[in-house]
Amino acid sequence: MADDFKYHIDHHASLVPPPELVDARAARLRDTLDDAGLRAVEEAAVIDGLRMQRRLGLTALSDGEFRRRNHLAVTYDAIAGFGATPQPGAALADLVGPLHAPEIRQLDRSPAGGGRLTKYETDFLLASADRPTLVALASPGFLAELTTQTVDVSASGAELARILRDEIAAMAADGIRYVLLRNPAYTFLLTEPGREHARALGIDPESTMDRMLEADAQVLSGLETPAEFRVGLDITTAGAASGGYDVAAVRRFGARLPFDRLCVEFPAELGRRFPLGELPPSTVVSLGIVDVSDPELESVEELVGRIDDAATIVDIDNIAISTNGGFHAARQPPSAATQRAKLQLVEMVARYFWGNEL
Repeated sequence: MADDFKYHIDHHASLVPPPELVDARAARLRDTLDDAGLRAVEEAAVIDGLRMQRRLGLTALSDGEFRRRNHLAVTYDAIAGFGATPQPGAALADLVGPLHAPEIRQLDRSPAGGGRLTKYETDFLLASADRPTLVALASPGFLAELTTQTVDVSASGAELARILRDEIAAMAADGIRYVLLRNPAYTFLLTEPGREHARALGIDPESTMDRMLEADAQVLSGLETPAEFRVGLDITTAGAASGGYDVAAVRRFGARLPFDRLCVEFPAELGRRFPLGELPPSTVVSLGIVDVSDPELESVEELVGRIDDAATIVDIDNIAISTNGGFHAARQPPSAATQRAKLQLVEMVARYFWGNEL
């Protein structure tokens, strides 16, 4: 019997915002819509998104991140120390690209928590969802490397980790059951073309990964949550980090990996698949097998074949499947119909292996 808490039918929390929400945000910026008006449109979008996820049979439901202006904003807005206005990004922003770093707020002093980060999102999500719930946050290592220029990066990462650990513990106590920490920079620093690009930008792949791993691991240090709670590391890029992996770098990453759940990309091309054999055997791996940037639907038979390949390396019960990244990271945002079809494909293929988890 499937272990529901491994969430074999996985996704990455973000969904494509509906046009009425995009229009409402623009109207709020023009000051032709007030906060209450925007809140009403956000809530309607969340309800519609939850209805879609329930009908598709997804096992952990998110609010689509419809209450954030972008996926990083929730941390900038709730953690003291970030500048008030967006700034040009430094080398890491150039490496990961604008879809993964849509807004840069420089961290010009030691970060400090100012209360709950996600309460505005999670209260409505928990009140509206009838299944386990999922929230994603930027990892502290990613945030520190992306935003720190004038203060010590390692010290910033440690303090961001403490703030995020407190937030995750609070979310777990409230009833959220699955948290993903996003750090797409790892995959850029683990692929051969990404490492070459990083060095050209003045980034040392090894020392950068070491700092990020140290900061991200500190989120788990002393974290107390219910037994059914899960926290995972999401390193998917929606195909932005292309090319083959540096196996030695992945081996070093796997040896230091503090998380027991990892989201990776697992495309059709054999040479671009994450080398699963370099991970600790007990790691639950969420395979990104459905491409959010390709409007064409993948063949079910081909996807089943990919999972069969992965199951020769990883215990089938330690595998989950998902898209290859959140819809916020798609190079061309799909239509609502395509987004639904992509998620339905994930659920359909998951049934071949784990049946109906609900």
